[in-house]
Amino acid sequence: MYMAKKTDPRYFGDKAAARERRRLFEEIEQLEGEIRLAGDTVTLLETQRRERREHKLSLLEARLQRPLAKLGLALASPQDAAQALLQKKLPGLRKAQRLAYRKLRQDLRRKEGLLDREGRMLPDAKDISPAARQQLNDLTAEQQHEQDRMYTELLEKARANRLSDKNRLAKQQRLQQGLAAKEQRLLHKEEALKKADGAYLKAQEKRQQARIDRLGSVLKEKQAQLLRSESQAEHHLPEDVCLRLEGLSMAFGGLKAVDNLSFDVKQGEIFGLIGPNGAGKTTVFNCITQFYKPTAGDIIYRTREGNVLRLNNYDVHKIITKGIVRTFQNVEVIGELSILDNLLIAAHPQYLSSLGQQIFNTRRVRQEEMVIKQRANRVLEYCGLSAIKDLPPVGQPYGVLKRVELARTLMAGANLIILDEPAAGLNDQETVELTRLIRQIQKDYGVTIFLVEHNMGLVMDLCDHICAISFGKKLAYGTPQQIQNDQLVQDAYLGTSDAQELEVIA
Repeated sequence: MYMAKKTDPRYFGDKAAARERRRLFEEIEQLEGEIRLAGDTVTLLETQRRERREHKLSLLEARLQRPLAKLGLALASPQDAAQALLQKKLPGLRKAQRLAYRKLRQDLRRKEGLLDREGRMLPDAKDISPAARQQLNDLTAEQQHEQDRMYTELLEKARANRLSDKNRLAKQQRLQQGLAAKEQRLLHKEEALKKADGAYLKAQEKRQQARIDRLGSVLKEKQAQLLRSESQAEHHLPEDVCLRLEGLSMAFGGLKAVDNLSFDVKQGEIFGLIGPNGAGKTTVFNCITQFYKPTAGDIIYRTREGNVLRLNNYDVHKIITKGIVRTFQNVEVIGELSILDNLLIAAHPQYLSSLGQQIFNTRRVRQEEMVIKQRANRVLEYCGLSAIKDLPPVGQPYGVLKRVELARTLMAGANLIILDEPAAGLNDQETVELTRLIRQIQKDYGVTIFLVEHNMGLVMDLCDHICAISFGKKLAYGTPQQIQNDQLVQDAYLGTSDAQELEVIA
């Protein structure tokens, strides 16, 4: 029930059947991507219209508030009015004062021979003399006096312009009427914008729904063709299994890193692969993702849509398009880009535009970019990274980098997430937070998680089933409790006694 990239007589009788099945898979994936893009486009338009409406209302409110602010300033106490005016004038004054301070400091340094011709401090230069430092302190005190004088002048001016009781009452009435008129106008404007946006979004939703229906009918036809093609398959993957390894072996010359390994990973579970250093755990990951082509055995995988594939027949760059995403023992992020851009790069398989459309940056390309960026922002918010999304990952705590990697797997549209030692390098608190996040991802996104980890506390607390291996061979498979009580696993981790070794030799 899985396709073959090349002629595979175990599952198909001829090359034509294999090519036909591969073509159907690719067309189905393209249609599913188009349908998802159409659905996300409606959500994007809703967000854009809401932000546009809020922006217009804020501009209108600022314009209506300007004359009312003058009335409020006239009605305020002299102290409050002087303070409000001072806050408007202070930024410009402080900027000029900072420039004056820097100019004096540079002049003093040059006078004392502390600068080179280009105005930079000499390598062996010391601080300026006490007399020069005193001049700088005097300038700072003078600048503070200047700010105080400005406030005093503004306060005297506010007291001189204080309103009489009659004028104050009239301005208070004008202010109240203006505030009421402002609220009424904002309310009417908001209603008008909502009405216009509602009509626009309804038309766009109808348009996108028609496209979804059209693509859906084609998708059903392709899926029916695929089901007819699957009748040729000799093997079937159980509905509750996401990944199956059958007799997997990987040899490097005379060294067998993985030796006839078989197990199932159930759909939607957290599965752990454990073993001592050098047991072949990372090699298993590399075989699943086709970094290594297995020497023998089959790797069978069920996609989110229910299609069953034989991963041996895929190139490594095609694995991510099937919903299999992995992390590495070392954090692999692009330090020169922002965290948001790292996620956008992970979404590259989701771009459906052709090369020509990308070259000319067509409307479809721009729409795709906006939709995918919106998806990235949702993932960043989910992982608690929104506040630092525009910062580069370089210099971030190691726990944050691990969350960036997890966010990147979600951004890639993962169905099976493979984590290679996710808790390596984390402290106890970061490990607890990572465990909570992994469990939450498995629950909210409905993904299957396959991990390798040396932290046995994390593995036993997190995993539903565990497979223990040693020297590439399976020792045990079962629940965490069964693995803990297995004698072979205990011997592999803790070793055997001398008496047991002599017994084995005998």
